[in-house]
Amino acid sequence: MHELLQYLQRVGFAEAPRLLSVTSDDQEKLTYIEGGSGSMAWAKIVPDEGLRAFAGLLRKYHDAVHDFQPTHTRWAMDERKLSAGEIVTHGDYGPWNIVWHGNKTVGLIDWDLAGPGKPLDDIAYALEYSVPFRSDEECVRWLKYPEPPNRAKRMTVFAEAYGLPGIDGFYEAVIERQKRTVANVHLLAERGLEPQATWIRNGFLDELQARIEWTKANQELFL
Repeated sequence: MHELLQYLQRVGFAEAPRLLSVTSDDQEKLTYIEGGSGSMAWAKIVPDEGLRAFAGLLRKYHDAVHDFQPTHTRWAMDERKLSAGEIVTHGDYGPWNIVWHGNKTVGLIDWDLAGPGKPLDDIAYALEYSVPFRSDEECVRWLKYPEPPNRAKRMTVFAEAYGLPGIDGFYEAVIERQKRTVANVHLLAERGLEPQATWIRNGFLDELQARIEWTKANQELFL
């Protein structure tokens, strides 16, 4: 991850924090990106303008990292080199990890789950949370939507902003990414890492599996 952040600095990807130092007890010091993120960021991606900005920042990162060939091979989920067609994905590209100034994206944070993968891995993860792949009730009650979203339209808006010709394969890719999220939580929890270990003790895997089943049962919303 440190090598990745240093590379992004060299190529001028200003939205990533800069690595300042690492202490002898492995405490990292990064630059602080001023702006709003976390729970407040959910409302930012509800309008089409915000959704486009969200997708555009992901494309900007993928373009920046396209030629990166890391010398290190140890990542959060595995230890290997990049395979053909892969980049170092962000791995956790959700609204909560975007820093905003008004309606402008100015930062991308929380790089601990970065690792080898195809660009579609990041796209599918982003789509799950920005389309979103959630019930109408959850969209309105918790995710700041004034009314149930037109999910197929939002997938098209995302694709256009990212620079893709259409949404073919998006739905299936999200299901596969949801399954991978379950596997990743298992893996990190087995290592005793937090918050994943607590998530499993609290039954969060049941919720993750329910999300997969909901996606499978509501395919018509995304076509």
